[in-house]
Amino acid sequence: MKGDAQRPSPAAHSHLRLAIALASISFGALGVCMILPGALLPLLVEKFGMRLVEAGSMMALQPIGYLVAVVCASRIIRAIGMRQTLRSGFLVAAAGYAAFGLVSSWTAGAGAMLVTGLGIGTVEVAANALIVGVAGDRSPSVLNFAHLFFGFGSVVTPAIATQAVALGATLAGAFLTTALVLVAVALGWGFLHQAATADADHSGTAGPLHRRFILLCATMLAVYVGTEMGIGNWLTKYLVSVRSVDLPDAGRALSLYWLGLTIGRLGLSFMAHRFTQERLLSSLAMFASTFACAALLAPSVRLEIAGFTLLGLGFSGIFPGIIALGGRFHEHSTAQATSIMIGGAGAGGIVIPWIMSGVSDALGLRMGMAFYASMCFVMIGLAIAIRQSMPLETSRAPVH
Repeated sequence: MKGDAQRPSPAAHSHLRLAIALASISFGALGVCMILPGALLPLLVEKFGMRLVEAGSMMALQPIGYLVAVVCASRIIRAIGMRQTLRSGFLVAAAGYAAFGLVSSWTAGAGAMLVTGLGIGTVEVAANALIVGVAGDRSPSVLNFAHLFFGFGSVVTPAIATQAVALGATLAGAFLTTALVLVAVALGWGFLHQAATADADHSGTAGPLHRRFILLCATMLAVYVGTEMGIGNWLTKYLVSVRSVDLPDAGRALSLYWLGLTIGRLGLSFMAHRFTQERLLSSLAMFASTFACAALLAPSVRLEIAGFTLLGLGFSGIFPGIIALGGRFHEHSTAQATSIMIGGAGAGGIVIPWIMSGVSDALGLRMGMAFYASMCFVMIGLAIAIRQSMPLETSRAPVH
């Protein structure tokens, strides 16, 4: 396996460290730009005069663009290389967020969200495939470390954005600032030597895909991403409308939700290689299901926010765990396997929040959030199915 290859030279090792550092920063930037629309959703609903189902439809355009990009990502990587793919993805996302900050109708906003999704999906596949391609047997821990920075971006964005708007900042300013952050990260990839991504550049379609296994992984990512991002997009609106929480306090509650996810990934970045990924997925799904229900049944707002924080902790290792598991079994077709799995994530990001917005329109936001809780139980079943479908050669002890 890649992890068993000969020890790299000091210069090559330095390039690999820089590649992982840039990938981690990239996930942090994705955390900022993916969380911002949900954090400011109550104000966006007011600005555009949207019904809840229109808001859900606007938010769904981002994962539609994401899904289109994911389907094409492995071909783009083979055509222009990993580094240029990452730079291009960030520049496209920056253009979308700049446009979103300037539009005045929800339909134009939906179009801008579509563009941001194209950039984000391209970056998501490329950054994950890069890490799996260069980290080898250490990819579970390295993926958790890199995705930890997504958590950092997710934690700071709601609190800072909602507080800044409460103090007089404009919505346009918030989205234009995000666009500048994405441009800065795109420029950062220009400092990476092309040799650092050579292994990942050529991991496209060299090996066979184990289709039932990879499709189950993609399905679990669909349910996970639809639920995780759906809660992230709607939690402030739910707390403001249903629980009568002030917007800055709701923003801080959303930050705590992402903080739980971040703390979990921090711990797993040190410990993930000590557990089999399939067992870890089942345990995390059960933990998340427990606290999703506990949050919605809590008798007070404080206990409810604590429940959502622990729900984030349960979500922490699911995405990196599935990517690492799929990549371990498809080390000669990493980009293609990653594209399929993240394609599932994109599909879930479209369908599940859209269903939730329809449930909320018909039955209220409380029932919409209960729908998300039910999806956590679906993840338990999928984690068990993934474990049972694994071929014998993948069901081995973790690498220490």
